[in-house]
Amino acid sequence: MARQTGLSIKTIRYYERRGLLEQPPRTEGGYRLYGPEEVARLRFVQRAKLLGLTLAEIRELVELAVRYNGGEIVPRLEEVLEAKLEETERKIEELSAFRKNLLYYRRRAEDLRDAMSVESICEDVSFCRCLNAVTKGGENL
Repeated sequence: MARQTGLSIKTIRYYERRGLLEQPPRTEGGYRLYGPEEVARLRFVQRAKLLGLTLAEIRELVELAVRYNGGEIVPRLEEVLEAKLEETERKIEELSAFRKNLLYYRRRAEDLRDAMSVESICEDVSFCRCLNAVTKGGENL
């Protein structure tokens, strides 16, 4: 199954422990016996992880599928995906604001460097004074 899914054996065992796969039957020698259903389930897990779903969310969807609650799984999947979209939009906004701050402080550092020698600003103390000179007045960004 590891070869078929591209997952490591360690990952497959982890997914078993987390309830994403049921414990498979074993041979007399102790080898696990997986069938096409388990391979399909692992492929679903891989696709769901690419969408950013947590293992708890994936487990919930797997459990709905196992119970064959087709009438529940699609609406629940839509809810989960909508929540992921909202979370992604929020993160994009946060990263955009963070980028704006970084650009601002980089410009301030460049302006400071151009205005005077860095040695004169940082001559007797430390990085802290240099950083303060660059970030002074920018707390409200």
